[in-house]
Amino acid sequence: MLPKWDKSYSVHNSKIDAQHKKLFELAAKVEHMLDKPVYKDKIKTLLMEFFNYMKYHFNDEEKYMSAIKYPYFEEHCRIHKEITQSMIELIQNIKTTNDLKEKLYAMVKKWLLEHILYEDMKVEQWRIGSLSSDSGTDISFEEIKDEDDELAIYFYTCQCLGQIHDVPFGIHKKIQDKNAKFRCKKCNHIIGFLKKG
Repeated sequence: MLPKWDKSYSVHNSKIDAQHKKLFELAAKVEHMLDKPVYKDKIKTLLMEFFNYMKYHFNDEEKYMSAIKYPYFEEHCRIHKEITQSMIELIQNIKTTNDLKEKLYAMVKKWLLEHILYEDMKVEQWRIGSLSSDSGTDISFEEIKDEDDELAIYFYTCQCLGQIHDVPFGIHKKIQDKNAKFRCKKCNHIIGFLKKG
C-alpha cells in the first residue's frame, strides 16, 4: 500500500508541497484501479495526467533547487530525466491493460518512495543545514516547531553573492520576536530579513 501525504514529507515550500500532495493523490488513483476492472483508455488518461503533472512539477522543483543553490542539483535533475524517460518507455510499450496497470503502479510506487520520500527530503535536509545558529549548532525543525505549525517561508540574505535563504516560519519568528541570530554556514554572516522593495 502506498503511503499517504503527511506533513512530515513537507519541504517547507508551499508550491512544491502542494504539488507533492497532488502527486500523492494521483498515485492513490493508480493504486485504486490496480485490483479493479478498468478500461485501457481510463488508465492511459491517468497515465498522461500523471506524466504531464510530473513534468510540470519537475520544472518547478528544479527552479526551486537552483534558487536555493542545492549542491547536488545536476544529480537530482538527472534522476528527473530518468523518471521521465521511464514514463515515456512505459507509454510506448503498453501491451495489455493489466500489464499497463502493474507497470504504472510499480513506477509510481518506486517514484514516490524513492524520489519524494528520499531524494526530495535530501534537498530539504540540505536546506535546513545551510543555516546555523550563533552557537554553531544546526537548526532542526524539531527545535523550532511553532504551536500553529505554520508553513510560511520568509526570505533572508547573507553576504554570499546572490544567496537567498528561504527561512521557515519558526526560525523567522525566533529572529523577529526573540532577536535570535542565525548565520549562513558558507559566509558565517548573520542573515537579515529581505524586505520587498
